Amino acid sequence: MPRKKLEVGYQYELLIRRSSSFTVEPMGKFSIVQYFREQWKTLPICSGDLESKAVMVVGSNVGIGLEASVHFARMKPRSLFTTCRDEEKCERTREVLMERTGDDGTGMASLLLDLSSFDSVRAFAATFTADARSDYGLNVLVANAGAFVQRFTRTDDGWEVMFQVNYLSMVLLSILMLPHLVKASSPVSPSRLVVVSSFGHHFGVGKLKNSAQWKGVLETMNDKEFCNGADRYNVTKLLQVMFVRELAARLPGPTPVVACTVQPGFCRSSLFRDLDDKWYARTIVSLASVLFSARTPEQGSRALVHAAVSDDELAMHGRYLSSCQVTEENDYVFTPEGKALSGRLWTETIDTLSKVDGRVPDIVKQYLRVD
Repeated sequence: MPRKKLEVGYQYELLIRRSSSFTVEPMGKFSIVQYFREQWKTLPICSGDLESKAVMVVGSNVGIGLEASVHFARMKPRSLFTTCRDEEKCERTREVLMERTGDDGTGMASLLLDLSSFDSVRAFAATFTADARSDYGLNVLVANAGAFVQRFTRTDDGWEVMFQVNYLSMVLLSILMLPHLVKASSPVSPSRLVVVSSFGHHFGVGKLKNSAQWKGVLETMNDKEFCNGADRYNVTKLLQVMFVRELAARLPGPTPVVACTVQPGFCRSSLFRDLDDKWYARTIVSLASVLFSARTPEQGSRALVHAAVSDDELAMHGRYLSSCQVTEENDYVFTPEGKALSGRLWTETIDTLSKVDGRVPDIVKQYLRVD
């Protein structure tokens, strides 16, 4: 990406940093002291007027996705779309939401979406577009679904499963939903894209050193020898941060969609379900939950809800949130190498996804500033 374009692309960042209307919590590099400071914080339970709005939570059947959906359902949105990987989970999620909120389910829809399959993402986007409830657009998209798999596993599309679920399919879904987000936006109430990341993104930096020497970014990251499962998960979380920054830099101003990444803290959830068949792994995770003061899924979900409904949305644009506060991303993303990698990542990702779905290049051309 040309230097001039980089400077223009990140000018919103300079404006945000100089603003006196909010405080940016320093992080930059991972600190165990800062970690516990944040974990011990009591996160606010936010509420907003969603009566005329449509909300979508991806990955809603368990954990923070389910708890966030409960919070949203209690705000009585015009439509609440939840997604799960199979029909049985979809049906059960809707039932749970109705039971826990006393809602009759009229405005609720639980839809099939499996991020380990590009075909599923494409079909989901088509189904949503055909749904009459999408005529008003989509005000909030919470991209929560994620995967942690210790063993190297490829999807039917040929990508390592965490790389596809946590990054590639998340980007594909976000791009395909962008027209709906823009449609629902207004000058006084921009739509919101909330990507659920992790403080683990700090630990993904080491694997990206000397990335300027890589022939291809996606090809390198998809290689079995690139890194182990834990490192790969952390890398995908860093890629999410980079994607949101690149997307925010390309959205027109004033932005019709506020995009941010949010980390809910270390939570007791089903993220590590791939380890269930290993007694020692379960023991380690259980012990870590105690030692590192894991939050409940409900507590962690408050961070997602805050990013979706709180009033300081413009301060969040393109930024990383931790404990319901704009926080510095890892310093790496501000380095020349980090910025160069981020630009290459965006270009390769859009090129790759354009071959997966022909709508992608058209949406990018219509709704984003083109390099």
